[in-house]
Amino acid sequence: MKKFLINTKKKAFTLIELLIVVAIIGILAGVGIPMYNGYMANARVESSNTNHNNVRSFIAATLTRCSSGAATVNINNANVACNDTALPTAFETYFNVINNNPYDSSDAAVSIKLTGTPALGETSLVVTGSLYSVSTNIGDADRGDVIEGPVVIGRE
Repeated sequence: MKKFLINTKKKAFTLIELLIVVAIIGILAGVGIPMYNGYMANARVESSNTNHNNVRSFIAATLTRCSSGAATVNINNANVACNDTALPTAFETYFNVINNNPYDSSDAAVSIKLTGTPALGETSLVVTGSLYSVSTNIGDADRGDVIEGPVVIGRE
């Protein structure tokens, strides 16, 4: 009769192997998280800059349409008279529907201000007579204030 030996040795990872894996994951996390935060900061700055350029271009195009003889313009599916004092409010509403503040989504992306610095990521419209002044706090990687503009757009 032959006796069969049963292999009772269990196969598993050793403690040193597990410690090496944990150390590698820690090193990758230590390098990856700061890089990710840098990418997010740059994305917020670029998004704010893009919002500024879009607001400036849209307002300039709308005012050009009004200057060329149009009585009304369609903003956010509403006809607004070119000589209406509600035109700045229509711009504000339109951009807050399609844009978000990249730094804080609970803050407005565009607001009408009389004076002062726009909040971080915010574009402010200052309307003085027939002139629109557009400025944006695009921020920087350290969430400091960097103001783009003001760009003054006139209407006749």
